[in-house]
Amino acid sequence: MTQLIHKELTYTIRGVLFDVHNQLGPMLPETFYQQAVAIGLEAKGIKCQTEKAFEVYYREGQVGLYYVDLWLEDGLVLLELKVAPEIVPLHQAQAIAYLKVTDADLALVVNFGAKSLEVERLPNFVSDKKVDWQWEKRDTENDLLFADLTNALLEAGHRVHAELGPGFLHQVYRRAAMIELRHQGIGYSYIKQVPITYQGHSLGQQDTRLILVEDKVLWATVAVKHIDEAMKLALKSRLKLLDIQLGLIMNFNSTQLELAIVRQSGEGTDS
Repeated sequence: MTQLIHKELTYTIRGVLFDVHNQLGPMLPETFYQQAVAIGLEAKGIKCQTEKAFEVYYREGQVGLYYVDLWLEDGLVLLELKVAPEIVPLHQAQAIAYLKVTDADLALVVNFGAKSLEVERLPNFVSDKKVDWQWEKRDTENDLLFADLTNALLEAGHRVHAELGPGFLHQVYRRAAMIELRHQGIGYSYIKQVPITYQGHSLGQQDTRLILVEDKVLWATVAVKHIDEAMKLALKSRLKLLDIQLGLIMNFNSTQLELAIVRQSGEGTDS
């Protein structure tokens, strides 16, 4: 029989989690549960920190920070809190990514969004594990614009996703993407803002946070629930403004990298 990691500690933690759920009920804002759990754990003599910061690295370059919901006993356990209908594979993948960043022994994914409390254990088997990742070049038979460059960007995006996993902020993936471009020797410029005009009148500057690759492809790196039509139309308007023919949106907040290909003229495709 497999021995549970930190069995006695997690037994006490679960007791606090169930008490919080019983007392507060489901579907409150996550911060209420975070505060309540911290109070309950400290009352049990369990050392607890909320929003502890960890640096996130990609290819030895710092790309951002991750804040742990609850960090217990100096990293014996981290709690990742959710308020959702149920725990889904994305939540598990996020917790695994956080284990890799923090080197905690164990993650507990805790969902306060359902009628009954859900708690899932995820031991850390990934902190020192090298990512086993291989890239298969995309089929270019369908007249893919800038096929070689586009394939290079797809490879870069998939590598970033494989290394970091989901669950971080937009800028983490954007910075990692630019590190990967430099590593691959691919030229790019970072477009932070673009001018917005109407009938020749300046309306101001709009934040864009886009990567223009070799003056050919506009690359948007996002971390959202899913890529929607409004995001595609927004990128298409930036393509017209900058006179770029091809745009890529890559969504890293998923168990698999989500892709949308947007063209200045004509329809885009998804993958």
